[in-house]
Amino acid sequence: MIKNKKSFFLGLVTGIVLTFVGLFVIGKVIQNYVGIASIKYLEKPVSYENKKVTSFQVFQVFKNSALATESSGLGMYLDNTVLILGKDFYSDQIVTVENPKRVGTYSYTNNAGIPMTVPVINGKMK
Repeated sequence: MIKNKKSFFLGLVTGIVLTFVGLFVIGKVIQNYVGIASIKYLEKPVSYENKKVTSFQVFQVFKNSALATESSGLGMYLDNTVLILGKDFYSDQIVTVENPKRVGTYSYTNNAGIPMTVPVINGKMK
C-alpha cells in the first residue's frame, strides 16, 4: 500500500514537470512564428509610396522578418514603421531597399497594448 502511494506521487510530480516543460517548448515555437502569422498578403504587390530607394532602421527582429522605422532623410529614423521580409537582420541595422514593394499588412500589439497595423515591404536589400 505504501509503495503504491509513493509511485502515485512520483508519477504525479513527473507528469506536472513534463507538462510545464512541454508548454515552455510550445511557447518558444509559437514565439518564433509570431512575426509571420499576422501578415495579410495583397493579391498583387504595389509600389511603396512611389519610392525607388528608401532606408530603414531595424528595431525588432523575427525569424524571417524585422520591424523597422523609415529614414526621415536627415539621418533620423522616425518616420513610418514597416515589416521588412528577409533573413539575418539584427537590431539597429540600417537596411536600404531598392524598388520597395508593399506586399501586405502586418498587425500586432505594441508594448503599450495598442493594436498596430503596418505595411509589409519586400525589395532588393543593400
